[in-house]
Amino acid sequence: MRKLMLLCLLLPLAACSSAADRALRNSPDYRAGYSDGCASASLNGANPRESGPTRDEEAYRANQAYRSGWGAGFGTCRQMAMPQSPGGGPMGVPRSP
Repeated sequence: MRKLMLLCLLLPLAACSSAADRALRNSPDYRAGYSDGCASASLNGANPRESGPTRDEEAYRANQAYRSGWGAGFGTCRQMAMPQSPGGGPMGVPRSP
């Protein structure tokens, strides 16, 4: 019975969280951060001393939407930019047994 009551209390919170996440992802700041994060992840073989990540440092520090977008864009585009080995994993990374 307690589990059912807990589930009934948590279900509306999950719906609110989903709506808040959707609103965050639709914001212009999130999209700008995603674009900058993706551009940073796509720098194949770039020398970090010559060209660092594409990021608005002020927005990254102060703006939750930009910071979340940057992380999501970097993570998504980094996975797409990494060459895949014939086994399906990233090149040079051994597969776990």
